Amino acid sequence: MIKRIINKVILLTVIVITISSCVDEIPLETESFESVLVIEATITNENIQQEILLSRSYMFDSIPKQESGATVVLTDDAFNSYTFSESAPGNYRSQISFAAQPNRNYKLNISTTEGKQYSSTEMQLTQSTTIDNLYVERDFNENGIEGVSVYVDSYDLTGNSKYYRHEYEETYKIIAPSYSPYEMISNGVEFPILPADQPNFASIQELVDFLVTTQLRPEQQQICYNTVKSNTILTTNTNDLLEDNLNKYRVRFVGRDNSEIMYRYSILVRQFVQSLEAHTFYETLKTQSLSENVFSETQPGFLVGNVFSQSNSNEKVVGFFEVSSVDAKRVYFNYSDLFFGEELPPYYVQCDDFFTPDVLTVDILSGIWTGSPLVQALNNGFQYFDNQGEIPYRLVLNVCGDCTNLGSNEIPDFWEE
Repeated sequence: MIKRIINKVILLTVIVITISSCVDEIPLETESFESVLVIEATITNENIQQEILLSRSYMFDSIPKQESGATVVLTDDAFNSYTFSESAPGNYRSQISFAAQPNRNYKLNISTTEGKQYSSTEMQLTQSTTIDNLYVERDFNENGIEGVSVYVDSYDLTGNSKYYRHEYEETYKIIAPSYSPYEMISNGVEFPILPADQPNFASIQELVDFLVTTQLRPEQQQICYNTVKSNTILTTNTNDLLEDNLNKYRVRFVGRDNSEIMYRYSILVRQFVQSLEAHTFYETLKTQSLSENVFSETQPGFLVGNVFSQSNSNEKVVGFFEVSSVDAKRVYFNYSDLFFGEELPPYYVQCDDFFTPDVLTVDILSGIWTGSPLVQALNNGFQYFDNQGEIPYRLVLNVCGDCTNLGSNEIPDFWEE
């Protein structure tokens, strides 16, 4: 999530600098800019295998390149050292599980395959603060749209937390409205078929059976689940409040017409307590990522974090290494819990239409069977629904008849009905 936002900020920065320093219009070419190392590193007080993400964001490339083959080591002032191994391109996971401890100074060290060295400033674990309550309410947002708000209550009696960042992961149930336990698959008949090679069939059904097989699906594809992680920066602070208290702080709003809450919905919210430095970095990143006009009065500059190059003091590095206490809670609700007896939100696409493509296309002059619209439709993802049409089948759009086009039919380990 952060690297996508950072890439946009870098792009805006370069455009501003280029335009403001030139009188004549010139083409902006990717080759004239160096890549920038992006470091996403949040170590927490959870006893887990911690993760660090490394990528290289190119100025005019919307797809960051994963930084592979690096050596990543975390050290503390108690002479502990934690080595991270690459579990996926650009994704580094600690070889052992560990939790950040209070009152220790942690430092990140990175060495790339090119021999470049990067480090961070030393950071300490922030104050631990729990989520006291995570709950949902039927509500209206600031634009007057009705839906569901997800709220957090959190209180730090010591008053030392102050700076907060939230992430969420939402999971929702999908039920295919035009589902059949049967599927129709192509038999792989090759076209064209000359008249001399054409079998004789006593009925359309026999011709259909020649072209396709109708059988029970090997697995259910009616009920699925999809999980989506938040892609926005949610930061807040309690500096202007009398107490270090988040009271009914909204982390998510879902409009009542959103298909995600059509049946059952769950959201996992993670609350990070940040240092002032980390909070400032994320606030700046959020502000710059929202800039839609590069000519605005507040023009983005290069985003400065607490990571730097040891090999070249002039090299720009983007990202922040933070050691943050975290707490998480999950909440579930059904649509009927909040909108009892009311019409469900619309499905992701309209599923009222049925399709009955022709069985064959035949060249009128030669009598050659040139193809099968039925087989072509199945190959393009249409799903069998039933055999109530004039031709002995009706098809539906793939997302209407097979939920695996929208999610996974495996029930998540954490899921509760």
